[in-house]
Amino acid sequence: MFKKATARSCALAVMAVLQASQAMAQDTATTAGEALEEVLVTAQRRSATLESTPVAVTALGRDALEKLSVVTDADLQTAAPGLMVKAGANTNQLNFAIRGQSLDAFSGVLPGVLPYFNEVQVAVGGGSTSLYDLQSVQVLKGPQGTLFGRNSTGGTVLFTSAKPTNDFGGYVAASGGNFGLVRGEGAINVPLIADTLLLRVSGFYQSRDGYQYNRFDGTKLGGMDRSGGRVSLTFKPGDRFRNDLVVDFAHADGTAVSNTIYTIYPTGSTNAPAPANFLFTPAVEALFGEGAWAQYVAAHPGVDPAGIVEYAATQRGFGPYNISVSSRPFHASNNLVVSNITSFDITPDLQFRNVIGYTNLRSLNGAEYDGSPFIVDERGTRGGRNFTEQKSEEAQFIGKAFDQKLSYVTGIYLNDEETYENTLSQIFGLEPFLPVNNQINSGITKRKSYAGYGQGTYDLSGTTGIDGLRVTLGARYTNEKVSLEHLPDDVFILNSNPGYTTPQEDTFKKVSWHVGLERQVNEQLLVYLNARSSVRNGGFNFFAPPLPGFGNDGGSEYGVEKATDLEFGAKFRGEVGSMPARLNLAVYTLQVKDAQRVTYAQLFGAPAAVTVNVPKTRVSGLEADGLVSPASWLTLGGSINYTDAKFTDNLVSVLGGSPVAFGPVPDVAEWSGVAYAEFGMPVGSSLRATVRAEVYAQTDVTFSSTANTENPGTTLPGYGLVNLRIGLENPGAGWSVAGVVKNLADRVYYVGGLGFGSLFTYNLAVPGEPRTYHVEARYKF
Repeated sequence: MFKKATARSCALAVMAVLQASQAMAQDTATTAGEALEEVLVTAQRRSATLESTPVAVTALGRDALEKLSVVTDADLQTAAPGLMVKAGANTNQLNFAIRGQSLDAFSGVLPGVLPYFNEVQVAVGGGSTSLYDLQSVQVLKGPQGTLFGRNSTGGTVLFTSAKPTNDFGGYVAASGGNFGLVRGEGAINVPLIADTLLLRVSGFYQSRDGYQYNRFDGTKLGGMDRSGGRVSLTFKPGDRFRNDLVVDFAHADGTAVSNTIYTIYPTGSTNAPAPANFLFTPAVEALFGEGAWAQYVAAHPGVDPAGIVEYAATQRGFGPYNISVSSRPFHASNNLVVSNITSFDITPDLQFRNVIGYTNLRSLNGAEYDGSPFIVDERGTRGGRNFTEQKSEEAQFIGKAFDQKLSYVTGIYLNDEETYENTLSQIFGLEPFLPVNNQINSGITKRKSYAGYGQGTYDLSGTTGIDGLRVTLGARYTNEKVSLEHLPDDVFILNSNPGYTTPQEDTFKKVSWHVGLERQVNEQLLVYLNARSSVRNGGFNFFAPPLPGFGNDGGSEYGVEKATDLEFGAKFRGEVGSMPARLNLAVYTLQVKDAQRVTYAQLFGAPAAVTVNVPKTRVSGLEADGLVSPASWLTLGGSINYTDAKFTDNLVSVLGGSPVAFGPVPDVAEWSGVAYAEFGMPVGSSLRATVRAEVYAQTDVTFSSTANTENPGTTLPGYGLVNLRIGLENPGAGWSVAGVVKNLADRVYYVGGLGFGSLFTYNLAVPGEPRTYHVEARYKF
């Protein structure tokens, strides 16, 4: 149950904003806010303005994406308030986190925040498509369980590509910067048959040298070579029918920025069953005899002869951009995403839509899991392979009824996904005393689901006499069958155990719901109150022994996670005094039952990850963003986010053992925000100069679910970044040039890590980008 104090706070906030809205309504003309750009969103599966959409959503249009230089997922953290982009083992293992809902590495669960490309949920493990030639990026916050293809407990990120138009035209852009950055992109729009058959072709290429030096072999890490192409075809034989086909292909090659040892426990103080702080130090002579350590160092050129504990201390002096790791974190991937959306207007008040999706994602990744020149845990030269194929079908009816007082969406959703994964881990290379243990995890995970849903919003203005009052009700039923088959070369199958079961299989059936009340007070102000519930379905952890039962009781299965929230929000777009302004506010509390979290341990002679359900979690917070234009040449804006996340019932029995206290909630910055100023002024009769300066800051973040007990030393310090953009454009001629600097002060900061203290006695962290700069030229025709 929600706390009474939280309910009273929401009620007081509603009354306060309603009272303020009446005052603003009296002082604001109906045309106020027209100087601000209108932002369209599709958060409710229909196009509407941001200010009339009663959910917390951040929308970035094409101009904003260009202005903020958003070309990777990581760039979204400073551009979308409340969204965190976290790294796991390295910078190729990225996940989104919103309101404390994220994804623990090696947990086998679905992300708490799901990405979509043109309304198609991108298969797990593939991330989003390439960020170029986009129409918009929308970040929806909170449980999403009634309108989008798949349930999520934290939110969704919607990537929408630019659509073909009836005008011939396009753009080209080229960039160059430090670390050898070269980037080019472009698009051309061709109306093959006017108003009927429209084509848009776009593509990009990007390469960059690495900025992390590896002393072990003298190479640079973090280099990339990426390219992609997209074909969009729109067919409109009449006013009532439309089909949009988009085929997107992206290729990536290069290396990731590696983790490094962030903390390591002193020799003799560990709860790990196979401590690296003993095996990879001179203390190992207690096992293999006097002189053994000298023999080990001679057999492994490049290791620190003082041992891994001293290496970690020495490494801290070098910093995270000058490291020594023995495994190269290479990366290669080919991603194909196809979306086909058909819409047919049956009547003026009823439309049928059909969304067909297909994704095929193939990747090969090397990884370093000890952040050192020692072979404690790494993928060597072979790496790990991941092949994911996903097919989805969604049929919708969108319409209005009861004299257009009711707006509704109803539909069915089908999804079929299969993932083959095969990873090599080289464990404990202690030659000449013990040979390296080449451990393979190999298996196929299948998820097949179907769902039926419906949501409607009814206008109560006539019934209640309160203008702009509407109520929303929605529900969804989901049935998902999950199976995991460990293959014959899997380490757990090779080390046979009479209790193992493969394949494993279970079916999860759950209902999600949405109840909302909103009031469009006037053209400038919307207030709303939503209660929602959604789930993350259960499944099986690929990296755990295939034992029957749930992780809390001794098995490899994990149960359903359920999130229920209460959110009050207000959206204003108008004028404050004579200044155009926009403000979005959301106050929320989120209760999570049986949160899906992971812990790491040595099981049956092999490192394993066990996913468990933590009984209760509470996340409460406030999100606000806005802007104001004191003058035609000046815009001031920013955002602030406060998040209070706690495991309120945190004792969990892992594999039926003694209870473990989970906490704090990882991937949560208590405070984060952005402040920016934009200046724009004419230069002569045809040119315009612009300057944008912004500061992003966040407080410290923990990257382990058991930082207070099993994995101390996993809290990353807060940081602040300054970004700057200076541009010159000729709107009439269609050209622009700009210089962009990110992390102007060249701050050292971290963006995620792995809490392996309970497994190996050390914890790993991944650094963010150092200062980067580039110059971009763009021409639109």
